[in-house]
Amino acid sequence: MAEETPERDQKRARSDRLRRWIGLVRLSVGRQVEQLRRLPRQTAVTVALVALTIALLVIVTGIAAGLAVDSTADEEADVRVIPEGGGTLSSVVNVESARLGTVHNTTATIERRDGIAYATPVLTEVVQVTTAGENESETVFAMGVVPPDEPTTINGISTASLEPGDPHYANGSYDGPQTGEIVLTDAAADTVNASAGDDLAVRSPTVDTMLRSGTDNRSPAYTVTTVEDTAASDLSGELPLVVLHLSELQAMTGADDADLADQVLVETESGASTAVAESAAADAYPNATIQSGDEGGVTSIRSDDFALATSLVALVVAVVICALFVATSSALTIDRDRRTIAVLAAVGFSVRSRLAIVAITTLSLTLAGAVAGVVLGMAGISFTNYVATATVAPGPIAMSRPAFGPYAIAVALVAGILALPYPLYLVARTNVVTELGR
Repeated sequence: MAEETPERDQKRARSDRLRRWIGLVRLSVGRQVEQLRRLPRQTAVTVALVALTIALLVIVTGIAAGLAVDSTADEEADVRVIPEGGGTLSSVVNVESARLGTVHNTTATIERRDGIAYATPVLTEVVQVTTAGENESETVFAMGVVPPDEPTTINGISTASLEPGDPHYANGSYDGPQTGEIVLTDAAADTVNASAGDDLAVRSPTVDTMLRSGTDNRSPAYTVTTVEDTAASDLSGELPLVVLHLSELQAMTGADDADLADQVLVETESGASTAVAESAAADAYPNATIQSGDEGGVTSIRSDDFALATSLVALVVAVVICALFVATSSALTIDRDRRTIAVLAAVGFSVRSRLAIVAITTLSLTLAGAVAGVVLGMAGISFTNYVATATVAPGPIAMSRPAFGPYAIAVALVAGILALPYPLYLVARTNVVTELGR
């Protein structure tokens, strides 16, 4: 029996600590409710400021994720090759990042490797499309690809209606025949008011290409081969996107100078290991980033310098502003409640218990603001996309992901923890005798 006494004592001690913490939490929540009743304006302002800061963090993070995600990502490709720190295109400012060069010859080398079904470079540009008989042009995304012999799907769009290969490339001379073929997504068809069989004029809006070529930069007449229903696709279902042969888009936009593309998609033959495609891609582009599987979305922020810098700035600003708001509000509350704190000390609450009550109260206030901020932020992403598509952008510029909620709440709690030292210092230096004697 004597050997069991220490175990019983330990269980009793743990039970006592648990009851004590439950009591402290209940007291802190009651104190928060009382504070809300006595100081509704101050409490509401603090929660609102935290909520607005977190909402801005969510919106900016959504925009950063939108910048980082590549609209040409193909979930059916085994391997994606993108330039280090690049591979994306901003739909807001049309600023290009790093690109891959000599893509036609390089992808041909990759395709000659055993186990490789096909490799296609992908170029994404913003172009202006005019339907025959119309005077106004519409701005849409254009995706240039080299259709393989066996039709495949790239970003939810089939290449079956495009002639295999890239005849206009003509071994780098870019004087081969142009196919005049173009595929429209349903969103693009609605935007330009076109359907299968219609003729379109496609041109690049960039001034430097027109000056270099000395022409009006218009392409030969393109004919819509098909309109793809991409409603089920995460990206192409939202973006007005057209697909044409790579060399024709390169010649139109000036990317033919160095045979440029944003990325290369590599697909292995049935039964072949993805390692075969990774090895072939790494040999062809030793300094590029090799992504396998469905890498991208929010995680691709890490591989895009501009998106990473944007998200980090938003994170730092959110933490600093939240911490300042919470620290200031808590300090003002403690200054008003010094007598209550002194009473707690007088009835037997230790310094650590009093500090725990203030810490729990402060963090609960921060958590309430964070939850409200997540809701506002998700609504803000939808509103941002609505405004962008209605004004300057051809498609949504921000992405919404379930991970944003836990991330934003964690950031708010970190800010709340960083805000604790000042209010805790005020509690610790409260003179009990002086406050009770007032």
